[in-house]
Amino acid sequence: MIIGRLYIDQKSVVPKVVIGVVIALLAIVPLFTTSMVTLSTLISSGIWAVAVMGFILILRTGQFSMGQAAFMAIGGYVSAILTLNLGLSYYWLSFLASGVISGLIAFAIGLIVLRAGGTSFSIITIAFGEIVRIVALNWEDLTHGAAGILVKPPPPINIGNFEINFSLSLVPFYYFMILLVVASALFYWQIDRIRIGGTFRSVAANPVLAEHLGVHLMKYRVIAFTIAGVFTGFAGAYYVTFISVINPLIFDLWKSIQIMMMAIVGGPSLIVGGAIIGSTVLYSLGNYLSQLPVPNVQYVVFGAVVVLVLLFLPKGTGLVDLWGKFWRKVFREPEEYEIPGEFADDEEE
Repeated sequence: MIIGRLYIDQKSVVPKVVIGVVIALLAIVPLFTTSMVTLSTLISSGIWAVAVMGFILILRTGQFSMGQAAFMAIGGYVSAILTLNLGLSYYWLSFLASGVISGLIAFAIGLIVLRAGGTSFSIITIAFGEIVRIVALNWEDLTHGAAGILVKPPPPINIGNFEINFSLSLVPFYYFMILLVVASALFYWQIDRIRIGGTFRSVAANPVLAEHLGVHLMKYRVIAFTIAGVFTGFAGAYYVTFISVINPLIFDLWKSIQIMMMAIVGGPSLIVGGAIIGSTVLYSLGNYLSQLPVPNVQYVVFGAVVVLVLLFLPKGTGLVDLWGKFWRKVFREPEEYEIPGEFADDEEE
């Protein structure tokens, strides 16, 4: 009898199927619940995930930015100010402008501060975040100072006889968040897998060797910083639209620290998966803890979670890396299935 062997790589197929099922379930969440708490948590988690992806991209080049909240603020103010002055009908144009202007500012700042590198760069980005906050607080004619700007929901979108109205429900906000996260994830994933992504990692791993091999360190650091600025600007613009207000207190230093914590907890080894897991876990946890009668307990717990991740997981890994370890435990050996047929190995019994 002729026996053939069909090899099925469950170790790689099954985890991808599970991820696909989870994504499909997330896409239909509004069909099962319209709870404001659930949808608000998921929307905010997705928005912060986009900002965290930018932080991880900068980290890929060996730089540690502590001013990412400043670019969220820039994106938010650009969108809010343009919409206020041009009218609500120009909201989507204002939204696009928020990313472009945030990216241009990131490019200009990057050309100056990325020469410092290391700890100096981190300190400069903290100072930049404070400068943006102080300017927003004192330039009252433009930003309305501490009072801030009330931001209206995007205008309705009409598709034939079907209307998507952001004023009536959180569902349109949820699906636009999905669109924003998917678009950002695809872009960052593509960047990470092509040659420029490998160059980013080489710059971080050994900048001296990379420079000797002809890699222009400043060029790639500025590219990463600019890309992160664009998408972080989009995240900030959509966040202030979702919460309906922007003022100088929303994007303070703590928000930059929060982005950093989300990246560490999720895991910077995977730019997309780490950002999504880290932002979802920490934002959901913080949202729950903020309702407890203990003031500022979320800050203590956030710090404890980060310390635990740093202590008990290998350097440069996070919760996202536990996914691979779990499936390696489940599938210790690849399975083989024997089938008879003409496509079998030439083995006869």
